[in-house]
Amino acid sequence: MLSIQNVTIKTRQPILANFNFEFQPHKVYGLIAPNGSGKTTFFRSVMQLIPSVYGKYQIDGLPIGKQLQKIFYFESSNWFDDNLSGLDYLLFIKQIWGSSIDIKNLIQDWQMIDYIKLPIKNYSLGMKQRLLIGLYEVSDAKYMLMDEITNGLDEGNRDKLFSKIKQLRDNDKMIVISSHYKEDLESICDYELFLENNTMVVKNA
Repeated sequence: MLSIQNVTIKTRQPILANFNFEFQPHKVYGLIAPNGSGKTTFFRSVMQLIPSVYGKYQIDGLPIGKQLQKIFYFESSNWFDDNLSGLDYLLFIKQIWGSSIDIKNLIQDWQMIDYIKLPIKNYSLGMKQRLLIGLYEVSDAKYMLMDEITNGLDEGNRDKLFSKIKQLRDNDKMIVISSHYKEDLESICDYELFLENNTMVVKNA
């Protein structure tokens, strides 16, 4: 369980006030909010990349800082080093997260064979997004935070992603996926979280 207790987040402006929630395994949560309202800031705060004003984050009863191998977050393709290859990233994440996922099968599944060994500077946005999804899969983390991960995907790969997310949920993963379009997430979410005006409202999907 990912537990968030009395969390308030404020950067240049207030993002979230006194939020309490427990994210459970075997569930998909859709984080829905307009652009600029704080979705990414919320994810960064969970991952301890920025401080919250106050509050507590725990995974399975322990401080999240001691449990980071149970959670995976890769904010966007902008984080990639363009001089490295996709294979470099897949091998690195597999090692650091201690995963047993078969990289070769994953590369074939996402049709990355033709470019996975090339420097990322040669990738299109769609190629980068498929690699980004691959990092989540290869991490095999119990908890996953996906920030606007459908960006740059064509319809076929978007449908494939949603099918993968359902499979991950059925394998006892917890996934939070953000979007500014409610319609994007309705088909896969168990709960919807609406972030606006410093408040997070949770509803059954």
